Amino acid sequence: MISLFSHPHFRPRHYIGGSAVIFFIVLLYTTSLSAVFSVGGNYSWEAFKQDDYLHQIIFFSFGQAFLSALLAVLIGALFGRAFFYQPFPGKRLIQRLLSLTFVLPALLVIFGLLEIYGTEGWLSRIMQWLGINWKPTIYGLKGILIAHLFFNIPLAARVTQQALQAIPSEQHQLAAQLNIRSWQFFRLIEIPYLKNQLLPTFVLIFMLCFTSFTIVLSLGGGPQNSTLEVAIYQAIFFEFDFPKAALFALIQFVFCFVLFGVSQIFAKPPETNLSQRYIWLMPPSSAVKIFNVFILFSVCLFLFMPLLSIVVEGVSAPEWFSFWQDPQLWKALIYSLSMAPASGVLAIVFSFLLLLLSRQLQWLHFPVFATLIQTGGMMILAVPTLILSVGLFLILQEMDFSNVHLFLIVVLCNALAAMPFVIRILNTPMMQATQYYEKLCLSLNLKGWQRFKLIEYPLLKTPLKYTFALATTLSLGDFTAIALFGSPDFTSLPHLLYQQIGQYRSQEAAITAFILLSLCLGLFMFIEHNRENND
Repeated sequence: MISLFSHPHFRPRHYIGGSAVIFFIVLLYTTSLSAVFSVGGNYSWEAFKQDDYLHQIIFFSFGQAFLSALLAVLIGALFGRAFFYQPFPGKRLIQRLLSLTFVLPALLVIFGLLEIYGTEGWLSRIMQWLGINWKPTIYGLKGILIAHLFFNIPLAARVTQQALQAIPSEQHQLAAQLNIRSWQFFRLIEIPYLKNQLLPTFVLIFMLCFTSFTIVLSLGGGPQNSTLEVAIYQAIFFEFDFPKAALFALIQFVFCFVLFGVSQIFAKPPETNLSQRYIWLMPPSSAVKIFNVFILFSVCLFLFMPLLSIVVEGVSAPEWFSFWQDPQLWKALIYSLSMAPASGVLAIVFSFLLLLLSRQLQWLHFPVFATLIQTGGMMILAVPTLILSVGLFLILQEMDFSNVHLFLIVVLCNALAAMPFVIRILNTPMMQATQYYEKLCLSLNLKGWQRFKLIEYPLLKTPLKYTFALATTLSLGDFTAIALFGSPDFTSLPHLLYQQIGQYRSQEAAITAFILLSLCLGLFMFIEHNRENND
């Protein structure tokens, strides 16, 4: 078997960029995790065994993640099935709006949920108007579940629709001829397609909820409802107990690494979707129509009311003029609008260089190495941003930070967090470019910038715009890194919103939330426009 270095088409310069990115990421994570593990080693494992609070945190972390994933998959499957079979006006628009939940900042959604389910929210006002002496509360486990359902129901619904789209029209027609309907149709026809998709979705949602930080920090309501990530944050900022925080981070890393491995085992390749117009569907019965309409109305109301409340409260806030004179707002706005694009560009550069290396190895018939490179980029998901931030915090705690240092650290953490999504989107078009044009480029001696300008960029223009907007939006709303490194002199819109919510400055929080929602909505519309062009 020929080795990579003796291959006739091996050119060292083709591997410099990707190798440098791999070296940097491995060095960064190794150094950061080493700092966490070394400090954590000072915390007694005997104390760990006897620490009832830690046991409670671990149990709650798994419990809330399991409940969130189970409810999200069940409700999402019902909603996705109703959405697929039931025609109604505005279906395409709602489909687009459901995608908006993926890029919304968690703190933005939390503010919207507080405006609906808080003690002074819309639901409480309706109860008072009806003369009912009852005030809802959103803090605790139920608040965490509500927020997780908001983000994950659309994900489970989309997976359900994709699975149902994969059912051939011939099976629908045969079922109609044999009068196979309702439960029998679901059991015999739909379940075989759904089970292969919903189980990996459950594992993915479980992992996302297990590593949830902002939602649990904001809505947990106390130490009894803390997860490992929140306990890490509390140990650093409220107890100043770095060994304890490091031990929690170590336990979190082990669990996340195992969950990532499980998610990779259950991961399925995407199904080939058929166009809606080529799918023949049986007309549903009246009872099924009523049930579908009920599910659609209830879930849409649950998902869109918090967003509507943000718009209403933001527009009607009386402090607009004085708030725009607040220097803290301008500071947060400037930092957010500079950090988010910088993170988006850095995520694309890192991902592009990694994929260049991976596809070159694939072209030279080293598929195992190519897969390892891509898996290494995706394994960033196994190390939550908070753990990376804690490691950097421990390494640099003696350093006299300036805002420039903090800016670079937050940009780097947010870029790394967005990389797995960028890699997944750019992977297919970059591999196709190699398959279709590699021989042509070799014959014409096209390389470097000339190759990128003439061959790569026309093919990657739309995906690059899409990934930049997506990575920028994700970075714009990220609160994890800024939670550790933020200060009055270095802040962002999510950081400012968190402070306003915590200090019960509801009018100012409404304006901040409206500004943040407007920015995310603008970037989302750009994402959807480029997705349509890509399709």
